[in-house]
Amino acid sequence: MHDKEIFKITLTTTILGLIGLIILSGYVNPEELSVNEIDKSKIDNQVKVTGIIENYTITKTGTMIITLDDGSNVIKVVIFPSTSLNTTLYNGMNITVTARVVEYNGEMELIIEKSKNLEINS
Repeated sequence: MHDKEIFKITLTTTILGLIGLIILSGYVNPEELSVNEIDKSKIDNQVKVTGIIENYTITKTGTMIITLDDGSNVIKVVIFPSTSLNTTLYNGMNITVTARVVEYNGEMELIIEKSKNLEINS
């Protein structure tokens, strides 16, 4: 084969592969876990956790820190001011969060990166 033919085949395969990845990426769902299942092996992964707001505070910089209790344990959920949250939260509210697992001061925490990743359950 000529170099031009090989280039065309390679380019076509690459484009088809990228299109496939874009289409299939919508079907990748975060792992649904209990708080007890979140450990260092989950760092930087997206997880989904449902629980009750035990407590929440807003820092001087506007960061919201929620203590979420799912019945197995509690975990801190952090929402930075850049993630504009369009809902009012209160203690006792049942929520589901999709968030990135991080370790902060030796503890596992969840970081909500998009406001749509916090769902209020009825």
